[in-house]
Amino acid sequence: MSVTRLGKRYAKSFLDLATELNKLEEAKGDMENILAVTKGSREFRTFLKSPVVDSGKKVGVINAVFEGRLSELTQRFIKLMAKQGREGDLPVIAQSFLDLYQAQKGIEKAIVTTAQPLTEAQLKELAAKLAVSLGKEIHMEQQVDDKMIGGIRLRVGGKEYNGSIAGKLNALRKRFKDNPYIAEF
Repeated sequence: MSVTRLGKRYAKSFLDLATELNKLEEAKGDMENILAVTKGSREFRTFLKSPVVDSGKKVGVINAVFEGRLSELTQRFIKLMAKQGREGDLPVIAQSFLDLYQAQKGIEKAIVTTAQPLTEAQLKELAAKLAVSLGKEIHMEQQVDDKMIGGIRLRVGGKEYNGSIAGKLNALRKRFKDNPYIAEF
């Protein structure tokens, strides 16, 4: 079983349980917290995956790191994962949980890449236009690419719009290349 499938299975089970117990928002906050810590510390990720350290000790360290910041439900879920030897997959499971949560709530993530940072007003306007066209709530993530000359790249779901200058030049180059009316000499 691939890690992605495994992560989705555990995340789906935890999402269903949290929904059933009416603690979905609490669980979401916990998963965001776990993901932030695991993304921020390579040493912590390595520790979680270490086959040398006993699962019980890993749970103890996890409890110490997140002391008072995780709900009882999430702590019990982590103990269950540790019993199954899956505590090393905690970052993947947390990300899968958040993805499933967003899908369940009808939230779409959009990543906008520009040469210069957009203002807050520009981001809100772009998110509002996307929300109207997609019929979903949009959460914007902004990336700045110094190598872009200008324009915008936008990725929503599995689709990407490339309105950058480089993207437009490539499209123009392709149109000239595919033009049957230009005879080659």
